[in-house]
Amino acid sequence: MNAKAGDGPQDGGFGAVEFRIDRSVPGVFVARVSGQGGDAKAAARRWRHFVQTARAHGKSWLMVSRDLEGPVLSEAALARMMAMLSDIDLEGLRIAIVQPRLERQHIDELGALIAMEQGGMVRVFGDETSALIWLRHGSNDEPPRRGE
Repeated sequence: MNAKAGDGPQDGGFGAVEFRIDRSVPGVFVARVSGQGGDAKAAARRWRHFVQTARAHGKSWLMVSRDLEGPVLSEAALARMMAMLSDIDLEGLRIAIVQPRLERQHIDELGALIAMEQGGMVRVFGDETSALIWLRHGSNDEPPRRGE
């Protein structure tokens, strides 16, 4: 599946990005995103779409590989984006964010921490190999489940 954003209504609200769903990695729902970043509302819609689609396909491992250009979300914009996603149930879903661009890692790490506060298991990686190892094998530093 490819989604290509444009200036008109055909962009599905995902912003000035293209994303491809890669089903070639067994057990992992992979979304590869490229294009123009910096739009918190569009990013929230993308994340909602990725989580819901992974769940619909019975996947508990989600890897979002990002190659975005343009502005980096501010901490305030990230907080607004995460508030838009606060109703998503992340229980039992392990999410790896692949962010090779150093200038974007800080905001992705902050977003991962907020998602962990909402019950998610989320980590940021600089490469896909490390992300896939973590998705498949995990670590001992995972947050406790809700209610524990």
